[in-house]
Amino acid sequence: MASGSTIMDPICLVRNQNNQLTVNPRALKILEQISQPVVVVAITGLYRTGKSYLMNRLAGRNHGFRLGSTVRSETKGIWMWCVPHPSKENHTLVLLDTEGLGDVEKGDSNNDLWIFALAVLLSSTFVYNSMSTINHQALEQLHYVTELTELIRTKSSPSSDEEEGSAEFVSFFPDFIWTVRDFTLELELDGYPITEDEYLENALTLIPGKDPKVQNSNMTRECIRKFFPKRKCFVFDRPTNDRKLLLHVEELSDNQLDVNFQKQSKDFCSYIFTRAKPKTLRGGITVTGGGFGTLVEAYVDAINSGGVPCLENAVITLAEHENSAAVQKAADHYSEQMTQRLNLPTDTLQELLEVHAACEKEAIDIFMECSFKD
Repeated sequence: MASGSTIMDPICLVRNQNNQLTVNPRALKILEQISQPVVVVAITGLYRTGKSYLMNRLAGRNHGFRLGSTVRSETKGIWMWCVPHPSKENHTLVLLDTEGLGDVEKGDSNNDLWIFALAVLLSSTFVYNSMSTINHQALEQLHYVTELTELIRTKSSPSSDEEEGSAEFVSFFPDFIWTVRDFTLELELDGYPITEDEYLENALTLIPGKDPKVQNSNMTRECIRKFFPKRKCFVFDRPTNDRKLLLHVEELSDNQLDVNFQKQSKDFCSYIFTRAKPKTLRGGITVTGGGFGTLVEAYVDAINSGGVPCLENAVITLAEHENSAAVQKAADHYSEQMTQRLNLPTDTLQELLEVHAACEKEAIDIFMECSFKD
């Protein structure tokens, strides 16, 4: 998998059982084998809105993440699919399909909050999926975004400067894409055609008024605008208007799908493949598969301990993990090269010192290349 040439099946990354989150060790082993930078795309939204199908299309497959044709949510926790990146050489595309929000069978709404927060924390591109239109109700359903500052800390010591805190969040947060499914409206405003992005920006315009409902939806608008300055919108027709076919949409070939949906899906996938960035941390540090696994563990451990994930602490944990691995790799190289190049006993001490110096320099170069630069 280190070469990015193997396509694995989706695997559960974070289990969600009895309102308790646990990291799947098998998923971590897969990530540990990925030495390439990872482009992480996470999708979230209400349950039963077609999130999994959209992610399967990003993987170039009809089957992968499980779909369901009943009212019961299929995805539990966070599932991961690692595939070779179709356009970025030596990169791996990591797709995260998250448990649907608002599932009536879940008893604890805090569970939804943590799933949402993890999707934001882990991704480099965050996709929010909703149905029909971006209206007051759709914004109310995205209220989780207003609680992110309560669920995530950027520094281990809280900052009293609100503006500085917001800037910190923006530097860590992913790009934002809103996908609107089963969209039937005309993209027009005041009789003039508008783009999908203009449709989103218009929906995020603050509405005047002191009504509590208006203020609540305005708070969601403000948080999206503040925390996600890079935003994009895609609207999708229904994959097919044949209800029977829709129940088994994963079985359909592209030529059985609505032509508009085909084009919209192609545009969405093309944007992700060309514009979605590798996962990076502050300072432009690129995260590999192994480092990504370390971040997952750090965030879930923080949640389970009753605290909140701290971005600064996660970076420190990642640095310790990466540097420990870099030391081991450098030491192994030194030992291997000394064994190969030396025939003991050497004729002179100078010969020993020269071989040692050459191997030591190579080992230091390897450490510098593999270590975490802070």
